[in-house]
Amino acid sequence: MKSFLRFLSVLLMGTYGLLAKAFSMPALELGVTCNSLDTINNFFATAKNQFTLPIYNWIWQTNPFISLFPRSEFDYMDGLIPQVNTSTAELPTSYPFSLGNVALSTGSGNSACVQTCTTVNDGYINRSFQLQQDCWETRKFCLTDLQFSWQAEQFASNLLKNMLNYTAVRWADWYRVQNIGMIDTKVSTGSGSSLDYNSDSNFNFTGVSAPTGYLNWDQLNCLYDTQTNIGAEAVGYAEGQPLYSLTVSPGTKRYLWQTVSQVRDTVNWGDAFQNFTARGINTSINGFIPNVDQWGIRYAANGTTPIYPWTNTNATVGRKFIANPDYKTVANGGLAVYETFTILPRNVYEVKVRPSGPTAFAGMTFDPVNYVGEPMWINNKDMCENVLGNMGFYKMLVAMAAKPIRPEIGITGLTLARDC
Repeated sequence: MKSFLRFLSVLLMGTYGLLAKAFSMPALELGVTCNSLDTINNFFATAKNQFTLPIYNWIWQTNPFISLFPRSEFDYMDGLIPQVNTSTAELPTSYPFSLGNVALSTGSGNSACVQTCTTVNDGYINRSFQLQQDCWETRKFCLTDLQFSWQAEQFASNLLKNMLNYTAVRWADWYRVQNIGMIDTKVSTGSGSSLDYNSDSNFNFTGVSAPTGYLNWDQLNCLYDTQTNIGAEAVGYAEGQPLYSLTVSPGTKRYLWQTVSQVRDTVNWGDAFQNFTARGINTSINGFIPNVDQWGIRYAANGTTPIYPWTNTNATVGRKFIANPDYKTVANGGLAVYETFTILPRNVYEVKVRPSGPTAFAGMTFDPVNYVGEPMWINNKDMCENVLGNMGFYKMLVAMAAKPIRPEIGITGLTLARDC
């Protein structure tokens, strides 16, 4: 009997809570605080895929890497830290100058049907990856303030566009960082054709010496041969040659493609590279396609302190972003001495984005959460400040992982920074 009464009590309380939520009324509970989440208005109830083709129209300017890497959803069933095994095997280590001739049996244990074979050993490389996360939000907005504001509709629209731009920049920055840590081959540029090589999975260039020269075609020709020798997958083709994306700053691109006279070849693109053709990129030089990164990672004279291209300051009301003067080279009044460049073939790593996932477990229900940076409008009623539900804010989340595919291909480098 007591068990039945407890069951009936739980059932009635659950029914009451559902009715209260249906009528947008906070459930009557003791100890209600200002952080209660009785009513959640989520304008983006289902996760949107940021990587569909229409998004390229506004994202390619701030993210020149988005079409170079495959993208898919992170699978929860793989666990928190999935393991990636890459099959490996040996190759020949010498030329076949002295192979034995075919001979018939001699009756002395030298049978024509018995051959001595070389054993080709196999193996695998084990790597792991894990979801990373970041979030940002706007200040709170009051309905009354907006109703009495001049051009409130336009203000709200511009606010949303600014948040989308923040997301695009944040995504591009994440790619820039992964383009260092997810590529094992690090180089720095010397004079002439000299290069300093190192192989590691660090997110910096501590394993190579400081650059002493600017990136040039003598060095790039050597790096191109390095890529083709290890079978790096091409981004496109020209004149029968595989092509790789060369991500450089505007100053370095201007020197390599405009100042230095080189023969240009027309690129034969695949369907996945509309991100390049939208920017008018249709020719290559010496096996490289120019991929200009306006805001690549730059470093100060110590080679370890990154300089961010933007800084924030006070506006007439509130805050605004401005160009960081330190991002310019020392010759132009800034602090930048070194800058990164990246040679990217296909399938260095894969971008795994966290999906919304299941939202109901044995009677427990939750609102779906967006993890690709789409703005979610949050208006949480509480029993203190937002009783009427007339205050809200935008919140944006990202959760993604870089799944290694072939980190041994691709090259990330450090060179002297160029402006104009």
